[in-house]
Amino acid sequence: MLPLVSIVTPVLNGARFLPQALDSVRRQAYPRVEHIVIDGGSTDGTVEILGRAPGVVWTTGPDQGMYDAINRGFRMAGGDVIGYLNADDRYAPDGLSSLVGHLVEHPEVDVVYGDFEYIDCDGRVVERAWAREFDPRLLGHYSFVPPHATLVRRRVVTEEGHWLDPTLRFPGDWDWFLGMAQAGKRFAHVDGVVSQFRRHPRSLSATLGLRARLSEMRRVCGKRRTSFALTLWYEALYVPLRRRIGLRP
Repeated sequence: MLPLVSIVTPVLNGARFLPQALDSVRRQAYPRVEHIVIDGGSTDGTVEILGRAPGVVWTTGPDQGMYDAINRGFRMAGGDVIGYLNADDRYAPDGLSSLVGHLVEHPEVDVVYGDFEYIDCDGRVVERAWAREFDPRLLGHYSFVPPHATLVRRRVVTEEGHWLDPTLRFPGDWDWFLGMAQAGKRFAHVDGVVSQFRRHPRSLSATLGLRARLSEMRRVCGKRRTSFALTLWYEALYVPLRRRIGLRP
């Protein structure tokens, strides 16, 4: 049998884009998907949308932030494969199929990820983003694994203890992937668009101040024993320059 895939979506007052995220999971070509939504106590109609959503498992109540909500969803997950999709993003129709297919064919792989597209508020594609082949050394300098285009074997999290750090707000996915890579987990990249990441003024990446972002990146570098100075160089110069000239970062 094909493995069950559990997708977790954290949301807080995300009524504007949540229906598209729900629809993108529901319409996946892959036939065995469980969708778990963890709401942080929304007041904008999000809960009403969830109440009408067919086949979605959801809870609502206060949490400690996005990564705490994702951990809660992972604890509820019944699938052998897990991933998370933010409420303002969406999957490509066959996105999960390509990732699960690779995990089925390669049982030695623990984490698999693909490429993605940037979309605007209206859902129009504005840029294609190619993820690079996995390099554990470079992962220590900058985050190139897109969390919204990634699946992980559940045992790596629930049995081996690789949970997301709930005290982080911005680089929690990078810290998560670094922890797994440093523990020897095997990553693989699959060519093809898996998901679409929405750029909009109210997103966390747009609203969290630069000082807070740098502070958290420094924390991750100290925790994972990587160079903060090199991380700044890669994030501020290397990656933007390669994107500008059309190369994979």
